[in-house]
Amino acid sequence: MFDKDGIVLKPLLDEDIPLFDRWLSKDYIYKWLCPDGEGQRDAWLDEVNNRNGKYDFIRHFIVYYKDKRIGYCLFADCFFLKDLEEEGHDFESLYGDIPEKNHTYEIGYLIGEEEYLNRGIGKMIIWKLEEKIIELGGREIAADPSEENAASIKVLLSNGFKKKSDGDYRKIVHTQ
Repeated sequence: MFDKDGIVLKPLLDEDIPLFDRWLSKDYIYKWLCPDGEGQRDAWLDEVNNRNGKYDFIRHFIVYYKDKRIGYCLFADCFFLKDLEEEGHDFESLYGDIPEKNHTYEIGYLIGEEEYLNRGIGKMIIWKLEEKIIELGGREIAADPSEENAASIKVLLSNGFKKKSDGDYRKIVHTQ
């Protein structure tokens, strides 16, 4: 079992992008993050490369276990995400009901190093993201996994998320 305190989320830096790109190429990641092909892969890379510009409402992190980079995660304020047009996503239908900024945050994550799969790391990443969202005052967390991604859905449900509709899982969080 892994120590929850050993998991640390650090902001994604330019020098992390080649590693993120390599992770996107792995079949077990590509099939979920790029189901529509290379256009989606290019969109991911555009997003991380422009994280301080047009995508500054999305926070990107590299997941470390001890001092090793093992994964990637993000959260984004859905108030801004709902107006984003991206290949393979209809954010307006998912988040058109978001009433205000800093209310609902979407999360996403991947474990890029195979030896860390099926070890409870996904659950720990969600806990860490939830802590950050609560610190910001967010009230709801959303995730939009493919319904075929049973492993991700299992992790979300075990973290208290409820299915709103296909590909839309939500959790109400309590701020301090």
